[in-house]
Amino acid sequence: MKSKIIEEDVASLIVNNESSLKTLAGKNILITGGNGFLPSYLVDTLATFNQELQDKYKLVILNKHPVTPTSRLSHLLADPQIRFIEQDIGKPFKVPKGLDIIVHAASRANPASFLADPLDTIDANVNGTRTLLEYARDNPLDQFLFFSSAEIYGNPLSEFVPTPETYPGNVDCTVKTACYTESKRFSETLCQTFFEQFKTPSKILRILLGYGPGMRDDGRVVVDFFKKGREEGKITIRDRGESCRSFCYISDITQGILDVMFKGEDGEAYNVANDLTNIPIKGLARLIANTLNKDMPVETSPSAKKKEIYGVDARDLDISKLRALGFIPRISLEEGLLRMKAHYDQLGQYN
Repeated sequence: MKSKIIEEDVASLIVNNESSLKTLAGKNILITGGNGFLPSYLVDTLATFNQELQDKYKLVILNKHPVTPTSRLSHLLADPQIRFIEQDIGKPFKVPKGLDIIVHAASRANPASFLADPLDTIDANVNGTRTLLEYARDNPLDQFLFFSSAEIYGNPLSEFVPTPETYPGNVDCTVKTACYTESKRFSETLCQTFFEQFKTPSKILRILLGYGPGMRDDGRVVVDFFKKGREEGKITIRDRGESCRSFCYISDITQGILDVMFKGEDGEAYNVANDLTNIPIKGLARLIANTLNKDMPVETSPSAKKKEIYGVDARDLDISKLRALGFIPRISLEEGLLRMKAHYDQLGQYN
């Protein structure tokens, strides 16, 4: 479902990328997990721009679950240039023929989801990536984009925050969330192996904490705080709120994806984030409270034990490599939260 805010964001992305998008004319593009939060903005941008082209490109959107009238991309169900396929990439599947570009974004995306079925999380990441890379090996592509995650860095040591792409990670492969982290890491290994051995034109996107219109109520902190504020008239944080995170508005994430798509080097990994928005969780809660009602209280749990972790509980990426491609994050955290609120106000629901 498309709101006015999403339409504005998409229009801005098209203005900023018009000449690059024209190079896709006549191409066949597969986007796995296209109905998910992050890739849905890319799909919307491509579908909207496609209306202006004479030599149109074809989009194939592969999702585990069907796109229904209440889905993010429901407004595109009748688009003649888009083919929707229902397929679980964690199980054996056939890749459509004649592709020029693969954007592999399908994955369980939040802890509640990937912890609910760890083996399925691993299968979707590893088996799905391997199947698509084997297709790319046997059917040469223009490019293969893999949506990885900044979680592959684990809990970086303080001297590596902000974290560059060269940081090898500080991870524990035995914790419950390793089903996601380690399968993303191994998927990156697959991408690099196929690049080195078969020249598969893979590029890796290490995305950090995208937020914005289209986020669902699935336990992630931004929507959780919005929901608590709206329903309870206050925001309660389960701990001290001292952990620091950098949040990136969805249209900036999409711009980063397009920059890597059109300007990035094959065989390279790129951090995609906003390096200007690092904030403690209690600061995020205060911003969301102010967005909803400037008098809304924010409560922490100062008696909660500080988490004992190996490293520093911070997520902040060095995006120098992406900036070298021309990327500039445009949306501040304050503006992004206001845009998110306007989206929810229009639709009256979290999605």
